[in-house]
Parts: sequence; C-alpha cells; structure tokens
Amino acid sequence: MAFWEDWCKRGGCCDCDGDCSWKDCAIWTAVVAGVGGLVVLLVFAFALVFPPKVRAEDAVLQRFALAPGSPASNSTISYNVTVTLSLRNPNLYRGISYDPVAVAFSFNGSRFDESATVPAFYHRPRKTATFHVTVGGADKPVKLAAAGVTAFKTENATAKFDVDLRLDTVMQYKGRTTRCPLAVICPLELQLVDPEVAATVFQRTKCTILRAKKSGC
Repeated sequence: MAFWEDWCKRGGCCDCDGDCSWKDCAIWTAVVAGVGGLVVLLVFAFALVFPPKVRAEDAVLQRFALAPGSPASNSTISYNVTVTLSLRNPNLYRGISYDPVAVAFSFNGSRFDESATVPAFYHRPRKTATFHVTVGGADKPVKLAAAGVTAFKTENATAKFDVDLRLDTVMQYKGRTTRCPLAVICPLELQLVDPEVAATVFQRTKCTILRAKKSGC
C-alpha cells in the first residue's frame, strides 16, 4: 500500500481516505492515454521505417507483335506500351531520396525493353508521386524460349498479354545513412487496343516490393 499512499500524497485521483473524484480520475486517465499515444506515434514516426507502396494505375498497349525466329531465341518484337505508376511514401516523418529508377519490361521471363528511366527525386512523407513510362520499338531482339513463342500465340488469340514491369533503384530514408537497394515487380495484364477505335479499362494492379534484407532498410 506504500505506493498507493505515496501517489495519493502527490495528488492522485483518490484522496488518502479512499474517496475518489471521478472528474480527477477521468483527467488522469486522459493524460496517461495521451502520453501513451504520443509515445506510440513518436515510435512509428521516428524509430520505424516502412517501404514505399507502388501501384500500376493505368496502362495502354497499342502494339505487340512477335516475329518468331528459328531458334526461338532469334525472335524479334515490335511494341508500344505506356504505364502510369503511383508511388506512395507511407512514413509519417521520413522522406525518401531515390536514385534514378531503371525500368524494364519482360514477356514470359524474357526482357524486351530496358530503355526507360525515371529521374532521381525526393519523396516527401505521406505523399504520392505519379509518373508515366512510355516505351516502344520495332523488330527488337527478344531471347524467348520455345515456350515463350507458344505463350505469345495463345495470348495473341485473345489480344491480352501478361507483361511484367520491373523497377530497380537505390533509396535512402531521411536521417539515415544506409542506402537500400529496391526492386519492384508489377504484373500487368495488357489489352491490345487501337486508341482510335476503342478504349479499355485497365485493372489497377498492386506491385510487389522486393525489400532488401539489410539493416536500416
């Protein structure tokens, strides 16, 4: 009971005779809850860091034509793709600095374009950045396996193609010295369209963050 009596003498919510003031108790409870909540908020804001969240918001495929080679690894491809990506920084306090972002497109596990980049930028806390990526080429080599040529023929029959978009960069959280490799994979289902004839609705796609297993990342 020593602690209880000592707390009473210091102005706790009950007097030393055991009579309690509900008003005083409510005030003390609110103060304790407020301090606890502030501590939790500070831990989340300053001690913990969260990786960015990436989503493909829109995509348009205007051309996707394969000229199969013999062997299949000698195939060529012609294409025009535009993708709109959103990048969300979920951290309450820490901004993120990004090096230039390399962008690559693949079909059936084989890359067919690595020409696009996103310039280096600083990402403020709790903000969403949006950027557009457009790539195109004619008769560009693509090292497909025989299974890749078969997959193209199957998907071409429906004019819907499964294409992977990959982002690679290095990022650094504000206030930390560690530079963290970051890779992002966005699986896209693209409908081949003629924009002058019809428009399609792209299903927004959540991308997968391959977070580096590195202290501070």
